[in-house]
Amino acid sequence: MAFGRTFSGWLLVPFLVGCAGVSPDPATASIDDLPTVTLSEQERADCEALEQDAIDAVVRRRYEQAEVAANRVLAKNPRSGKARAVLGMVRLQIASRQQPSDWLATRAGEVEIELARQLEPESAFVGWMHAVFLAESGHMSAAAQAAEDALVRSAAAPPTERAALLGTAGTYRYELGEERAARPHLEAYVALRPDDSAAHFRLGSSLLSIAKTPQGSPPPYVTSQRDAEAAAAAFARCFELAPGDVDAALAMAAAWARAAELADLQGKSSDRDALHAQAAKHLEELAPKFPKNAEVHYRLGVLGTLQKQPKAAQAAYVKALERDEQHLGSLMNLAALVVADGELDSAKALYTRLLAAPAAKFELSRSERDRIERWLAQ
Repeated sequence: MAFGRTFSGWLLVPFLVGCAGVSPDPATASIDDLPTVTLSEQERADCEALEQDAIDAVVRRRYEQAEVAANRVLAKNPRSGKARAVLGMVRLQIASRQQPSDWLATRAGEVEIELARQLEPESAFVGWMHAVFLAESGHMSAAAQAAEDALVRSAAAPPTERAALLGTAGTYRYELGEERAARPHLEAYVALRPDDSAAHFRLGSSLLSIAKTPQGSPPPYVTSQRDAEAAAAAFARCFELAPGDVDAALAMAAAWARAAELADLQGKSSDRDALHAQAAKHLEELAPKFPKNAEVHYRLGVLGTLQKQPKAAQAAYVKALERDEQHLGSLMNLAALVVADGELDSAKALYTRLLAAPAAKFELSRSERDRIERWLAQ
């Protein structure tokens, strides 16, 4: 898509006027240089409608429309923070469409974002645009911090206006691998936007990661078990919203398996067995929905081992290998089971297939490969 560049000359504040090759400096941007206008009630209403048009367009990544609407607002009110935030994002996107990226245009976008922040520091939308601008400029850590700072400043804003900012803060912390920091943002976001399947998946992943790494002395296994079960519920909601998402469906079983492990650490064998059975039942129901998926049967095999049902585990691994003859986990676990049964020739064939699988070069650790090769040599 071609993007127009129809910025009006008046829009350039005094420190931007001059040689086109001089980069604007966001650090020197000041709203003191912007004219102050008095708007009638009708003009104010018109500006608010145009601001909403600009916001809707930039959210949908319709940058030409967003630019036009933002410029129309600024023609009436140069001190509109929301319009300046939109224009800053537009300039960034225009710059990124060129190869190499137009650095001067990016810097001009930074100036607009800085002016927007000074004009409307408590605006959830302006804070959101600032965070997204930083993320799309490659500064993810700064973006996450900016989103959290904006949440503090916009605490008085209506929840509906803060929803996107909460989702952004949670997503950026999640993508940085900071699941504990992501969790409260994602929980608040899905409470406001319960139909966002991707957010439920990120929340489930964060909760499961937290459940796998209990912190404290002694470790809070009770709390961690609750987190694992909450992760399963989040994955279940994701799968409900996106019934083709096999990753979410499999993650439900993984969360229940972790909850079972944590119950076992507390000596709650009945809870452990119930959670294992719940995970196995879920996977058995998934198998006909995803008939070609080897991972479903592989995980049934793992659960069979955990439930001390080796024959059921073997049968599940065989089914997994019927769907993917090079499935590494199934090859390795099935080989271990047949070794335990004394079927050494079968084990040798399985381990040989395992080492020959292309993925083994990347997914087997050096110690695993050495152990298998020593066993084959003996």
